[in-house]
Amino acid sequence: MKEKPRVSVIMSVYNAQLYLVEAIESILNQSFSNFEFLIVDDCSVDNSANILKVFAAKDTRIKVFTNKDNLGLTKNLNKLIHLAKGEFLARMDADDISLTERFTEQILFFDTHPTIDIVGTFSQDISEIGKIIGERTVPVSHKEIIKLLPKLNPLSHPTVMMRTSAIREIDGYDERFKTSQDYHLWFKAVGNGCKIANIPKTLFQYRMNDNYASRKNFQFRWNMFKVILDGYKLIGHPWYKYHFSLLTLALAFIPTFLFEQVKKLDPR
Repeated sequence: MKEKPRVSVIMSVYNAQLYLVEAIESILNQSFSNFEFLIVDDCSVDNSANILKVFAAKDTRIKVFTNKDNLGLTKNLNKLIHLAKGEFLARMDADDISLTERFTEQILFFDTHPTIDIVGTFSQDISEIGKIIGERTVPVSHKEIIKLLPKLNPLSHPTVMMRTSAIREIDGYDERFKTSQDYHLWFKAVGNGCKIANIPKTLFQYRMNDNYASRKNFQFRWNMFKVILDGYKLIGHPWYKYHFSLLTLALAFIPTFLFEQVKKLDPR
């Protein structure tokens, strides 16, 4: 009888041909091999579909689902959460790299910390050509994470592994949010009593691109503002501390050069 996968890797793909091969190979080369790799092709018009077809033909752990309509990241992740057979869900993005020991370290952490429901890792920022350009650290303990949560996103989304049962219990990602859906998920999880941690090891490489403009525009900031306000309600954040949420809106109106300097102050 075929062994049930312990991990379900979930990834959404949209016009990702440039880095897709490298991203997929980084999962297939994991030292921990008992996983299924669930991928949604969200109506790509580049060569992504052909790349996925080739990999799926070579490795039975890969299962590709093709959307008839473009649904966006949030809905695609919920679709894959529903289809997952693994005890754990591992996030992956189509332009990033999971280092070889990522799954081994995260599974070991779960096995030795049975009260933890979500675990991320430290990571490296890499350029479009794969050059390491920075180190990304995050708070390690649950106590540190919930302290930072009202102010900043305390996890790097594509590094996380999560208990499938815990994420299904809170109905996955909130589909009202097309961006910052991960930040909202952490609020939901903490509000439902989930425990979160980060492994203080670099197990992931996060592809950086010129996305400052998109993260500065008013639409992104307004969505973030709504995520934070809803998140405060979910965790019972004191009303007199809600003023901090206004800072995320203020970032939409400052000059780009100043925005880049503010981002450098991010303690993560």
